[in-house]
Amino acid sequence: MNLIPEWAPNIHPLVVHFPVAILAIAIFFDFVSFFLPKKKKWWTEEATAFLYAVGAAIAVGVYFTGKAAADSVFLPAEAQSVLTTHADWALYTVWFYGIYAVARLLATWKGREEHRLKYHIGFFALSLAGLFMLFQTGDNGAKMVFKYGVGVQNVDIENPVQHDHETDHDESSEAADDHDEGMEEHSEAAGESHDESSMGGATAFKITGNGNWEWDIDMNAISDLKSNFHWLTGSLEEVNAETVQTNNGNYILSFSGDNLNGFFVGHESYKTVQVDYYVDISALDGMVMLTNNVQDESNFDFVSVASDGTVKQGRLVNGEEEIFEEGTTDVSKSMFVRVVGNGTHFRGYINKEMVVHGHGDAPKAGSVGLKVEGSGTLALQKMSLTQL
Repeated sequence: MNLIPEWAPNIHPLVVHFPVAILAIAIFFDFVSFFLPKKKKWWTEEATAFLYAVGAAIAVGVYFTGKAAADSVFLPAEAQSVLTTHADWALYTVWFYGIYAVARLLATWKGREEHRLKYHIGFFALSLAGLFMLFQTGDNGAKMVFKYGVGVQNVDIENPVQHDHETDHDESSEAADDHDEGMEEHSEAAGESHDESSMGGATAFKITGNGNWEWDIDMNAISDLKSNFHWLTGSLEEVNAETVQTNNGNYILSFSGDNLNGFFVGHESYKTVQVDYYVDISALDGMVMLTNNVQDESNFDFVSVASDGTVKQGRLVNGEEEIFEEGTTDVSKSMFVRVVGNGTHFRGYINKEMVVHGHGDAPKAGSVGLKVEGSGTLALQKMSLTQL
């Protein structure tokens, strides 16, 4: 029997309010007990300590449901930093209440009677710090749901307003609606716009604002690559870079050869980023590394995808790999890969599913790019960057 309702994306929203309510009640009665008569109290300090312990224990379990929930949802760029903040505050809250509950229980049952009032005052003051952490955790969690719609399902309206499809929808809007269905649909929509931009001689590398950019491959991709990126290892000639028109009229940037070793990055540096790639390594025997916070060819963060389906997330430090997490994926067809570096949190999505979620020290600002190794062919269809 499935214990999670059909409407719930995961178990986290079903249980998250229990520790909040229990700990809030514990703090409330902790305060009220100051004003109760010393004799014949209807609420005891032992009861308060017990509530803190129960709330802390449940909070630990809820924290792990939250970690699982974070790995099961696909996030918009705006919600990435909120998720990181929410996760950090949740961890602080769990550690605080775990230690606090143990200390409160020991002081309540083992402390001397003559010091009980001092213990009560001190622990109550500490509980206010925990309340602040609890608020910050809940506030960021609520923001993810109610501001960015994380985990919220679309509502199907039974009798939608009728409209004329011929006048209300053109081909470009239909293609935009199909964008999230997969890489193939996205490519068709992008291809149409690229043909138009190419006619006007405009670059397909578009700066969208605040330093963010999108690069849809078109017939001038080699020129865009030369203008907006530089090579740390290899070169255009060494990786046989060329623009190839596909059967459906779209374009890809192809890198091919028997001994590929090419690494290109953008000119600018960024601290926290989300970088999206549309790549195809089905004809590659080797791996592609999708890199961010690049200092040089020996120091950068990465998500790598190998031709055997192995996905690794980690960091290269002076040429030595430090792996944060590993996973697997299907590489037999084109992939949408999203790489997120946000403080101490690092996430890698493939086709909208989180495959790796690692943690490490916050990196220095650096550039983003792509590294290919092996033999065969790597096809790149699009790159885009959003600063978080």
